[in-house]
Amino acid sequence: MKTSKRETLLGLIALAAILFGLTYWLAGSRIAEQRRMKDDKARLLHQIELHKRILAEQNGWLSRLEELRGQLPVYDDKTAITAELLKLIKRTADEHGLDLVRTQPYREEQNGSLYELGVSCNWEGKLESLTHFLYDLQKQGIRFDVLQLNAQPDAQRDRILKGSMTVDCAYRKK
Repeated sequence: MKTSKRETLLGLIALAAILFGLTYWLAGSRIAEQRRMKDDKARLLHQIELHKRILAEQNGWLSRLEELRGQLPVYDDKTAITAELLKLIKRTADEHGLDLVRTQPYREEQNGSLYELGVSCNWEGKLESLTHFLYDLQKQGIRFDVLQLNAQPDAQRDRILKGSMTVDCAYRKK
């Protein structure tokens, strides 16, 4: 039996199509895995570049950290820190004419060498007194931070505000 050129060509095309289909079927999962690996490689290279930039800036961040640590007061274990901080907040409020009706300290929290103490304060006073008090706390750097501030006008007294605030105090211990 003799095959014509046309039949040979059709046979070769069919064989090539079968081989291509078989190869795609067998290597299909490998192709998806190769694509996933290529995406992972690109993501990892991006992370490496990001981490290299972070490491290059490490000295700057460490010097900034030391500068900020220097701004924090250091107390020894003998000092009653809660009482000291409450007195300091009360004295600052009195200087500006803000009346602290009630102060309630929260539990002390430690984060590494940094200690934080939250103080809940109920207050009364004029807007100017509150503004000057908050400005004075802000001038002290990272030592004090007002986390929450609520204010409302007093119904019985004209131009008097009352409210509450939470002052976060940061310090270190020896």
